[in-house]
Amino acid sequence: MINFSNYKNMEDKEKQDKEKQRWKELLIDKTFRDKSAKHDFDGRNPFEGDYGRLISSSPIRRLQDKTQVFPLEQSDFIRTRLTHSLEVSYIASSIGLSIEKFLLEKQYIEDSHKGYISSLLRVGGLIHDLGNPPFGHFGEEAIRNYFKDFFKQKENTEGLTEQEQKDFLNFDGNVQTFRILRKLHFFKDEYSFNLTYPSLACIIKYPFSSIDGNKGKEAKHVALKKFGFFSSERKDFQEISEELNLKNQRHPVTYLLEAADDIAFSAADIEDGAKLGLIDFDIIWHVFEKNLTTNKDLLDQLNALYTKFQSFQSEKLFLTVQNFRVLTQARMIGAVIKTFQDNYDEIMAGNFPNELILDSEASDIRKSYKELQLIIFDNKKIMKTEIAGWEALYGLLDIFIPASRSEKFQAKGNNKESRLYKIISSSFRFIYENYNKDEDVCAQYKKYQLIIDYIAGMTDSYALELYQKLKGIKI
Repeated sequence: MINFSNYKNMEDKEKQDKEKQRWKELLIDKTFRDKSAKHDFDGRNPFEGDYGRLISSSPIRRLQDKTQVFPLEQSDFIRTRLTHSLEVSYIASSIGLSIEKFLLEKQYIEDSHKGYISSLLRVGGLIHDLGNPPFGHFGEEAIRNYFKDFFKQKENTEGLTEQEQKDFLNFDGNVQTFRILRKLHFFKDEYSFNLTYPSLACIIKYPFSSIDGNKGKEAKHVALKKFGFFSSERKDFQEISEELNLKNQRHPVTYLLEAADDIAFSAADIEDGAKLGLIDFDIIWHVFEKNLTTNKDLLDQLNALYTKFQSFQSEKLFLTVQNFRVLTQARMIGAVIKTFQDNYDEIMAGNFPNELILDSEASDIRKSYKELQLIIFDNKKIMKTEIAGWEALYGLLDIFIPASRSEKFQAKGNNKESRLYKIISSSFRFIYENYNKDEDVCAQYKKYQLIIDYIAGMTDSYALELYQKLKGIKI
């Protein structure tokens, strides 16, 4: 008589061995340059080491003066890109702990890798918005529109490949993040932060070039909606993808990082809006009542919270929303973890086509918050400041980009073009002059990119102040 349980045990063992090997590849401790210091006493895993190199760096610190939703907001309470990134880092790390528990129970990862996924997601949350320009997504749009206008003159595209042009026409902060992490933090050499391959891979949500990606709403897979690397970092991306055996697929933890970002900003934006008096309880109630299906029980909890805080007068809405945020974020986190577990094989194979939160039982919560976000974004105060930011970024580009086409731009002398070159951050100029040796990239493309590196790296207030000074509005 055949003992079928033995076959089942063999299949399970084969599956476990296969998954352990796959996660060993995905969590490899490899960097572009061998690490200069290794300490026997250091008990940190490789991704905690990455976090340590990042947390005290200037690109991270500049996030404290970059827009999350409310540009140039004076209130210390309202979130910036830095506080948002710290929240995403925590949520992502906590999700990672739950996923690790699942994988350990399944025996899909080695005991020696315990803590790796959580630490990797902690790093990803901290850096995921590092490349966002001043004034957030409106700043991205200003850069795209500038090049759309600038490239109408054919001489301005001379020498640039189609992909190099599309890099600017589709400029995205996520792509700039990868560039910063690989090349733009000058510490001691051309390797920037010298992060591990998995830390770099986890923030690439769209593992395609500006030609192959950017399918927008027509994309059949979430990874094709935008693009993930500039022409200048194409070889770096390919090396990481080959080393981790990703085959132009997302790293599995990227799905978790994306979900953590959604969970953090969707609820937090409404909390900030309530603090600033940009939304009232009736609107919040109406939107959730209309959209909630699977999680309709949350309406009773929302109403109970508002009743509980009635006596707090001006703070009652804020306290209600703050407490409701905690409830809904917990619900969304649980749903994301379940969706990852339920679709584990598809995700590992690169075949899962959707965002986790939108495919989860908490999609109705995310939909509600999305609708409320759009109401807040239409506030006149926000729109006025965003337009001012647009004008500042567009104006700075219109000062620097045409100047870069002149032979005087890098030449010695006291002409306008050379002075503009000298205004650019010395660290960016040093990298441009010494480490920018890729012969496959057009020389003028590199000049345009130098300027984008400088302007995208600015804080909101610095960009506005520099524009005013260069235009003679303020001396």
